[in-house]
Amino acid sequence: MKIAVVVDSSANIPETLVQQYHLVVINQPILFGNHLYREGVDLSVADFYEKLRNDKTVPTASQVAMTEMQGVFTNLAKEGYEAAICVGVSGGLSGFITNLKAFAPSVKDLDVYAIDSMMACAAEGNLALLAAKLVEQGRSIHTILKQVEALQKATTFLLIVYNMRALSKTGRIMSRSPLIGAILGTRTILTFNETGRLALVTNAHHMDNAFKKVKLMMDKQLLNNSGNQRISVLDANDSELNKQWRLELGERYGNALIETGKIGPFMGVHTGEKSMGIVWAPDWQTFVSGSESTQN
Repeated sequence: MKIAVVVDSSANIPETLVQQYHLVVINQPILFGNHLYREGVDLSVADFYEKLRNDKTVPTASQVAMTEMQGVFTNLAKEGYEAAICVGVSGGLSGFITNLKAFAPSVKDLDVYAIDSMMACAAEGNLALLAAKLVEQGRSIHTILKQVEALQKATTFLLIVYNMRALSKTGRIMSRSPLIGAILGTRTILTFNETGRLALVTNAHHMDNAFKKVKLMMDKQLLNNSGNQRISVLDANDSELNKQWRLELGERYGNALIETGKIGPFMGVHTGEKSMGIVWAPDWQTFVSGSESTQN
């Protein structure tokens, strides 16, 4: 069975890996007033944060229309694909994957499997990369979905929000209590809960204090873990802090693979500038070697 892997642009997968694993990327729409941009097409990460600083218009994240998705699926069917595994940003941030699940049964000539990553950014991207690698190795749909679910459950995403004003405007948070942090000027640590909504973990007075708290949380899972771990450090336009955190994590967790990533325009609408993210899980490559090779 010829299977395509589709992922939305908020996963921020490097173009080299997109090409290597033949991923189909759906570019998220971002609105500044009445002007529509496409993440990764006519709105880069740098452009977005520059506009965020200088444009008086508050940006909003729109949703990819199902008519656009129908066009994607039609083209895939013409190319000989029989199925498409679609990995999307958490339903707690966007209705895209919910709409896609409802739309999937109406798609002709192609079986569509919609996966809610329950997270965002690199956490979502790792799920798509795992799916693509398993497709490359001829794994069955059942195996791919099972392994992707296993990785999703093993992944932790902590979001350190520099200022809660952006999230207070989008409303994509489980409780309104963290908004007190915006008033007090504290940094707020959030995570995706079991429903895919952003929920409060704790607050800290400064980013360095927040990072100390994050490391204590990571220690519980990683300090004595001999398995292959992958840690992604994400930044909303603060590459210097990203580098500093990666160096510290590299010294602390010497056996882990430490990589850099970005909080792009879609997620940046919710987080604002200078926020940071930490994603950690067993390396997705280990979920490849652990799966059986039965073809669909």
